[in-house]
Amino acid sequence: MRRIAFDARYVNDRYHGIGRYAFRLVEAIAVMASEHHFIVFRGRGSDSRFHWQGLAALPNVELREGPWPLYGPHEQFLWPLLLRQAQADLFHSPYIVAPLFASCPVVITVHDLIFDRYPAYMPSAWARPYYRLLMTWGTRRARRIIAVSRATAADLTRIYRMPPEKITVIPEGVDPHFSQPVDEDQLRSLSRRYHLPRPFILTVGVRRPHKNLARLVEAFAAIAPETAHDLVFIGPADPRFPDEALQAVARHQLNGRVHFLGWVPEADLPGLYALATMVVLPSVIEGFGLPALEAMACGTPVLVADASALPEVVGEAGMRVDPYDVAALAEAMRKLLRDGDLRRRLGQAGRQRAAMFTWQEAARQLLQVYDDLLLA
Repeated sequence: MRRIAFDARYVNDRYHGIGRYAFRLVEAIAVMASEHHFIVFRGRGSDSRFHWQGLAALPNVELREGPWPLYGPHEQFLWPLLLRQAQADLFHSPYIVAPLFASCPVVITVHDLIFDRYPAYMPSAWARPYYRLLMTWGTRRARRIIAVSRATAADLTRIYRMPPEKITVIPEGVDPHFSQPVDEDQLRSLSRRYHLPRPFILTVGVRRPHKNLARLVEAFAAIAPETAHDLVFIGPADPRFPDEALQAVARHQLNGRVHFLGWVPEADLPGLYALATMVVLPSVIEGFGLPALEAMACGTPVLVADASALPEVVGEAGMRVDPYDVAALAEAMRKLLRDGDLRRRLGQAGRQRAAMFTWQEAARQLLQVYDDLLLA
């Protein structure tokens, strides 16, 4: 039995995408690989989304407390000690932070290189050199790098000169509950609770500059006079950045037509996806684009930016548009709103496409990486 340590401190409400990735992946690999023992290091952050009791009940899983806070220099001193105490044969960080002096092989996951591609999106000047230091250390220390998309893998090779043979592309999965039908009573209840009496266009994600949400609002402003649909945002603003979407709403006087729901409970997400006429994700860069996959699993047509990893996720099952072209974005939304047959075709194709992305398949591929390193 090999002992595999996993850094699950990112499983908290602050890290929506990375937290989901970390929990679902460690859950799937622990179920699949009963021959291995998993030491899962938790942090102190609040997590309201995932069922830790079920993970802890697995006979090959041991929960421990990890070093905190995240990203502190102290980690470089604590991780080697903790991994020796755990007698770890391998360590996986689901983000870029890797202990330089770990006594076992290290695997890291790189989700995106947003701050390398768009330095202006870094929230503070001092954070950029520290981020570059962590990325440089992590990518060079890791024996294997997991990239969640080919786009991220290409950025790693181009920006950090990582040899392709050191990188394994393993796409994310979609939680099964997104593909389960939501009954009409629950849909009506969600509409009332979130005050959504009109049909709506939906976008999902924390409001950050790379999400390109000001252009989405501008495109919606162009079609708002001709449609009964509203525009709905799920996800909070990031206080480190100007709220460009909110500013655009005020600029175009759309206060009655745009709704900001903030975070919503996990159980409500499938129903809100199902209620939406379409989901629009105009990001200029994404490491993967999990909301597109979730929407497709729900049978909701998606319109995404023809950029970065989003085309990898949607394939031919979604519409794609230049994220910098507001007029093209408005016309694509207009076309989807007017063409019911197109929406139905995309909804069906999206379900089929989403079924290809499972956490079990991601776990199977990851376990092959683990075994390659453990047997080397």
